[in-house]
Amino acid sequence: MISIGIISALALLLLALKIGGRKTIGNDIFVDVLITVTLMVCFYGTFSGMTAAMVGGLCASIVLFLLKKTMVHEKLTIEKKPIKFYKLDMSAPTLRWKEYQPDWRKTS
Repeated sequence: MISIGIISALALLLLALKIGGRKTIGNDIFVDVLITVTLMVCFYGTFSGMTAAMVGGLCASIVLFLLKKTMVHEKLTIEKKPIKFYKLDMSAPTLRWKEYQPDWRKTS
């Protein structure tokens, strides 16, 4: 039961990392909830299935936490881009992936 939860969580996490890579690590809360809910839907029906889903969700959460603390990751941010509209100077919001360094690499 515990091994099924861990293996299935690591399989879903590997799939998410293959699709998004650094973006998956940057959005760790969303990915963690998505993996946990997916496992709960897959193992619905028995107490041992729900236990496997919770163990798998915990495993995915721990791995994502460690990856975020040790690897470079990207987050989607909203930035203001200056534009000129007739004679007015305005700013328009733009979406951009911004790269973040891990905590251990930051210098104070």
